[in-house]
Amino acid sequence: MASPPPQPLEPIPDWREDEKPSMPGSPSTPRHAPATRLAYGLVSLLLGITGGLGTALVTANLPAIQGNLGLTPTQGAWLPAVYLMVNVSANLLLVKFRQQYGLKRFAEIGLSIYAALTLLHLLAHTYPMALFVRAASGFTGAAVSSLAVLYMIQAFGKARLPQGLILGIGISQLATPLAWLLSSALLDLGEWNTLYLFD
Repeated sequence: MASPPPQPLEPIPDWREDEKPSMPGSPSTPRHAPATRLAYGLVSLLLGITGGLGTALVTANLPAIQGNLGLTPTQGAWLPAVYLMVNVSANLLLVKFRQQYGLKRFAEIGLSIYAALTLLHLLAHTYPMALFVRAASGFTGAAVSSLAVLYMIQAFGKARLPQGLILGIGISQLATPLAWLLSSALLDLGEWNTLYLFD
């Protein structure tokens, strides 16, 4: 018995032919006013930096975090490794999840889990909790970095889609130098707790 075709999550907009997505689940490219394009670009910049800042802060301050939590170098190396493992897996999951349920729901789930675990970690200073927070950050990072790319595509439009794609992917690279600039001041304010609170 054949299964029924999937139903759209929301009513399908009345796109012109040049605005339609190239395949189900891919972004549409509607024509936006210049102010709307600017807003999309600024939100993309914020999301791109935010998506990578958490792991950049941990990587830049790994010796301090290891010392504050009493970790060995091997245990400390697992903090960025767990982030990357979950981030790569979540990006693969994101492709299917986005087509079935939408990117908005994926981002809401990821951000909720990450916020809850980060607040718990501020109360429970244990190594397993630090690993859970890094894993949740990797999951959330997949959603947020994808949103940054898609928003930048909206800012540039279909005519300059490659430029928007390259810029959207590259924005997250700004997080590492920014983390190095902010780290010393944040650590002076309250050790690793301030890093997590800022994140």
